[in-house]
Amino acid sequence: MRTPTGLERFGVVAPTIVREPARDDQDIPICAECGYPVAKSKGPHRVEKPQLVDDNLADALEYLVTYGWRCDRHAADVVMPSHASGPDAPGMIDGWIGVQLRFADEHVRYVPIPEREVADVE
Repeated sequence: MRTPTGLERFGVVAPTIVREPARDDQDIPICAECGYPVAKSKGPHRVEKPQLVDDNLADALEYLVTYGWRCDRHAADVVMPSHASGPDAPGMIDGWIGVQLRFADEHVRYVPIPEREVADVE
């Protein structure tokens, strides 16, 4: 993660922009906002102020960790989560589940998160 700057140093953070993963004509992952190559960023990323569909999760979580790509070339990070085909997140490693997240374009789909992140949420 990058070093906090500006208001981030005082705990004020902008909501993360969440977009569908995008690829260029050579099938390289790129930022869905600016087209910058993001292949080397693949991994777990924090989504600040996520728009979760589940009300209990939305009330309990100020952020979530998901797996995918990130572009930090913007005022707010752009995260492009991998796909989770449902709540069981088939295809992900053990310990990951799927939760429904609303993207910047209002599209809703399952994204992978570590199960331990929501273990105490009912």
